[in-house]
Amino acid sequence: MERPEELLKSWIRLCTDPRTPSELLENATYWESINHSKDFTLRLAVAKHRSTNAETLSKLSMVKNLSVQIAVAGHNNLSETTAADLLKLQVRELRRSLAGNPSIPVFVMAKLAKDFDDVRVRLAKNPSLPASLQKKMAGEKSSLIRRSLCGNRRLHSAIMERLSRDKEAAVRLALLDHPDIPRGGLKEMAGDVSDEVRAAVFARAMVDFSEEKEIFKTLAKYKDAIGEEAQKHLDYLENVGVSKNWDG
Repeated sequence: MERPEELLKSWIRLCTDPRTPSELLENATYWESINHSKDFTLRLAVAKHRSTNAETLSKLSMVKNLSVQIAVAGHNNLSETTAADLLKLQVRELRRSLAGNPSIPVFVMAKLAKDFDDVRVRLAKNPSLPASLQKKMAGEKSSLIRRSLCGNRRLHSAIMERLSRDKEAAVRLALLDHPDIPRGGLKEMAGDVSDEVRAAVFARAMVDFSEEKEIFKTLAKYKDAIGEEAQKHLDYLENVGVSKNWDG
């Protein structure tokens, strides 16, 4: 028969093993609540485990431990009901965790969209954020929120276009890091009034659109260092084209 400390170690190994099924994870939470009610090591591990089901998460959400509840709030298997219940607790750390969870329902997102700035900053990056709420957040007064929205990997094309014309250069710069920015959008931003933005456009174009002459032609219109680099690249493209034709 295993000694209590050995049994605890066995449970810990079980709860940290990604292969452990949800049934055993639920057993672990029950064992800890009975034998070590003031310790939350196992319940926290279960709240973070990818296989924990919605029913177990619902039970864990009622545990009087903030770390466990925060882990539950961010879990992908979180149910709509549990998400709504956690929102009622009015704990800011919980709402930040909920805001970043792509599994939360739209009605919870809508409420979080009216929350403190740090909660809305987290929500802006949520890949499940619908276009209607993306539009709302694109009009936020806080540039931090708009910059965060630029990092949303499922940013609607119309919102992307709006952010490309944002009044803050820092927001436009943030958008240039988006992996799905189209070449047409990059061409438009090549005419940005900010030399810092144009420099970022040049750097992005060199990586992903190095043969798109129209982008570099727009940049070359500006008589600055970036314009000179753009013209050099255009000259290079022309020379490569002449070389190819000659070889052909």
